[in-house]
Amino acid sequence: MPKCNQHTIGVMDPNSLSFRVAFEKLIEHLAPDLMWNGERHRIQTRRIMCRPYDTLNATSSCTAIMNRGAHWNPHHNSFFMIIMHDVYLLNDMISFKAIDKNTAYAHMARLGLNVPPTAAIPQKDYASLKESESIQLDLVFSEFEMFDLFEAASGVGYPAFLKPQDGGGWVGVSQVKNAAELQAAYDKSGERPMNLQKAIDFQEFVRTVGVGPQMMPMHYNPDAEHSHDRYLRNPGQAVQQNFLSVSEFDEVTKITKIINAFYNWDHNSCEILIGKDGICYPIDYANAYPDSTVISLHYYFPELVKSMVRWLSFVSVTGHKKRVDFAYDHGRYFKVKEEAKAKGWDYRTTLDRYAQLADEHFATAQFNDFLGECWHANGYEEKCLEYFESDGFLQLIDEEIERYFKIPAERAPKHAHYGGIHKYWAQCERERISGKPVGA
Repeated sequence: MPKCNQHTIGVMDPNSLSFRVAFEKLIEHLAPDLMWNGERHRIQTRRIMCRPYDTLNATSSCTAIMNRGAHWNPHHNSFFMIIMHDVYLLNDMISFKAIDKNTAYAHMARLGLNVPPTAAIPQKDYASLKESESIQLDLVFSEFEMFDLFEAASGVGYPAFLKPQDGGGWVGVSQVKNAAELQAAYDKSGERPMNLQKAIDFQEFVRTVGVGPQMMPMHYNPDAEHSHDRYLRNPGQAVQQNFLSVSEFDEVTKITKIINAFYNWDHNSCEILIGKDGICYPIDYANAYPDSTVISLHYYFPELVKSMVRWLSFVSVTGHKKRVDFAYDHGRYFKVKEEAKAKGWDYRTTLDRYAQLADEHFATAQFNDFLGECWHANGYEEKCLEYFESDGFLQLIDEEIERYFKIPAERAPKHAHYGGIHKYWAQCERERISGKPVGA
């Protein structure tokens, strides 16, 4: 009788009902019972609760934890920092806390990625500092110097985007077309340090979400009035299949995988503009808590949930480990850059070498073996489709709509809208699994 190992995946996501519930219910539906290396493995989930723990002897019964949002909860954050040497923690908190947008811009530009010119600009308003009784202003402000905003902008050019250095969800972002607009936007920016980044004349805006080595490019519409409509192709079309060429798909997925591996992020999104010059420009990619609700992602949502189940099942069953000194691999990437310069490699050759390092980091070859032996062999793609067509999942969509849309009159058309998109996804998925069009 083969040894049976029981694995528990902890679930924590304080801001996404649909993602955490769908993740839990999909595992419950699959009831994973897997054979790997001659041993049997079963997987279950449990919620990570906010409760007291023994600080000096903290442990966890979890094999892996889906950490989405611990940076919002200092109690969870401390606990995760303690146990991260023993438990596979999705997005370890060291790299999450250490890396901001400017750090990421600089690192990837040094590796040769086409990051648009970007200037970091100090905050405009210091009212909170001035009102504080505990701060010695003469010491603080003696280390600040007067600067010329327009001189800082000269290396970027117009049009450009002024955006908070710690921003998210496009909050506080302004497009500026000249010096007067820049000054006006900066004057309104308040106490948040800002970035000024050159605007790119683009033909395609792509947001790629990664889970381990699995990359999912999605078309993105930044001009949509509401954030939940930005993954729609346009107001009259929910999804466009094959919207990227083979070459574009290869490049945006490799860029995202490289960034995620470089920073030890299992789950992160990368925004890339494909310019009218054909160049892929990464513009925002320090997003290790990406939007993952069915309201935003609609058609793309089931595949994201499946990707998370696959990845955390893989690390639990195989014992794949994550190093917690997240910068340990940086030197290898910069060595590739030096070799590329010495040997005259072109951009794509260099990118391919970086991608090889990323695949080593994520154990992509072993992950693919796991999928073949434990996922596809058990018919889990078909079983996933069963769950996502179930009444339980359809009720989850309805509950998320009721929570998200506060005006009752909005809800009926939204039920029809999201229900229709989901039926289209199910049709496409059935065709993909069967290898032939429905009804053939």
